[in-house]
Amino acid sequence: MSKIYNIKFVDAYYTFAKKVGKTKLSFHEAYGYIKKNGNNIIVVFIKKILIYGKNEIVLGLVIPSTALISKKNNAKNKLLTNHKIGDAVAITWRDIVIFDSGNLRNNCSIMYTKGILFKINRDHIVLKNPETIRIYPAPIKNHPTKKPSFYIIPISFITKISTTNNI
Repeated sequence: MSKIYNIKFVDAYYTFAKKVGKTKLSFHEAYGYIKKNGNNIIVVFIKKILIYGKNEIVLGLVIPSTALISKKNNAKNKLLTNHKIGDAVAITWRDIVIFDSGNLRNNCSIMYTKGILFKINRDHIVLKNPETIRIYPAPIKNHPTKKPSFYIIPISFITKISTTNNI
């Protein structure tokens, strides 16, 4: 890890807006030392990162390899074949981890979100009235703590999706 790299990636996000119009994935850029760990890319000692339109200095990131812009369009839409707009779904997905302390991890967070399938786009889905909990690592906790109106999740982050009646 002696060379600094620039990587471009996408991330999930949520909104508290009452209505959501056209949606798209948010793009980010990070500079740092890169290490690959299975399906994760670890960026440590980041010099600069663009998150939500502002530059931040953080100690590190753990990014699912499927978050890279070069990989995001290779998502397996087969996961969504049996699901349609209006379905109540439960989704398990891998999320990006940002470190601002010396507590580096080698794995992404695992998230579990239940909500109504509101939109299916080429590279992401939109869930209405979502409830999300981080199920890994412990402790299990809500994310965010206040319930958003919509969650936009890259299809490439999804590891499992099922229909549910409990929304």
